[in-house]
Formats: sequence, C-alpha cells, structure tokens
Amino acid sequence: MTRQRVASGAPYEETYGYSRAITVGDRVLVSGTAPIWPDGHVDPDPAVQAKRCFDIILAALAEVEAGPEHVVRTRMYITDPAISDIVGRTHGEVFKDIRPVTSMIVVSQLIDERWLVEIEAEAVLDTLLHD
Repeated sequence: MTRQRVASGAPYEETYGYSRAITVGDRVLVSGTAPIWPDGHVDPDPAVQAKRCFDIILAALAEVEAGPEHVVRTRMYITDPAISDIVGRTHGEVFKDIRPVTSMIVVSQLIDERWLVEIEAEAVLDTLLHD
C-alpha cells in the first residue's frame, strides 16, 4: 500500500512528528485541525474558527486530489456545549449534501486556550456523492 504525507507547515508538525494528512491506499486521514491563520491569529468567533478548520482540511484534501465529496467521517472537538449549534451549522454549510458520519465531543480545553474547536476528517478517494 502506498503512503503519501501532506504537510501544511504548521509549527507543531515537525516538532510533534505528525502530518496534516496522510493517504494510505484509498483512505485520507486528516489530523486534528485547529483554527489558526498563518500569522498565528485565532479569531474568537466559533463559527469563524470552525470555517477556518474546514478550509485547512479542504486544502489538505485538495493536495491529494480529494474534496468534501470524499469525506466519510468528521470529528469535532468543542470546548463549550453552548457553541455546538454554531459549529454544527458550519459543518452543515460544508457537508449539507454529503452528510458524512460525525461526532461532536465536548472537551475541557484544547492545547491553546484561544481554540474553541478542533476538527478531524477521514475521506475515501473512490467515494463519490450519489443521490
């Protein structure tokens, strides 16, 4: 089975020894993705944070010629149950017609206290959207 790594240049990738995404056969696994802009900025709005996570995830998928239509699972980690609807609706904007399986898990804190959300995704390259 072939393996391809995708790097995003995040500062922790090399230090912590992980890849933004990795393909193994027809599967693409995208690491937990935090809402960080290239300059280190983190917007305090949970909807903006979720959208930023999805933008990073979709860019990693594009590196291996995949898109949101290939996603079969997402996992969303949030630090406050009060933002679940906001994050869920943002997920819906991206995956409304695709409808992957998903989990939303409330955690006490993420690595950076500014992060309210972190998201993972899994895709299968030969999975296409069917009505």
